[in-house]
Amino acid sequence: MTEQHTTSRHIERAKTHATELAEQAQETLRSEARARAEQAQSKAAGEAAAVARAADAAASELPQGSLQAQAAQQLAQGLEQVADTIRTADLEKVLRDTGAFARKNPMLFLGGAALLGFAATRFLKSTAPDATTGRAVADDATGDPWAAYETGDGSPASDSDYSRGGMTQSPTRRVS
Repeated sequence: MTEQHTTSRHIERAKTHATELAEQAQETLRSEARARAEQAQSKAAGEAAAVARAADAAASELPQGSLQAQAAQQLAQGLEQVADTIRTADLEKVLRDTGAFARKNPMLFLGGAALLGFAATRFLKSTAPDATTGRAVADDATGDPWAAYETGDGSPASDSDYSRGGMTQSPTRRVS
């Protein structure tokens, strides 16, 4: 019976050790998640502040007192307030509030998340350097049968594109 008692004691120690390891792992994951969330919070606040500065700079380029300048200044002020709010927000409270809102209004939450995703994508695309400008112009030109004549780079897709009432019209080619 002592052998069974010893085995039982080893099993209990192993269970205790496994529980301690699981708690340590969980705490490590929590602290890592918290650190990453704080980094994301800081980055989001910095991005909002950068956009606020850009809106303020745009406002200074517009005619003083114009409607556009006033709108840009209000946008800059609003974005600066958003940046301050993000910078000082309690992440756990924000997550709790967001979760509660999502549970109460799931469709509105999903719609807002999709809209935010689309807006973020448009913003990132508009601020990214455009290395494909030449290719985009070429793609646009291939979809337009008159583009070749306008740029002087070739002929239209076919003569049938220009026929009306059985008559074929031949456009004059512009020479560059």
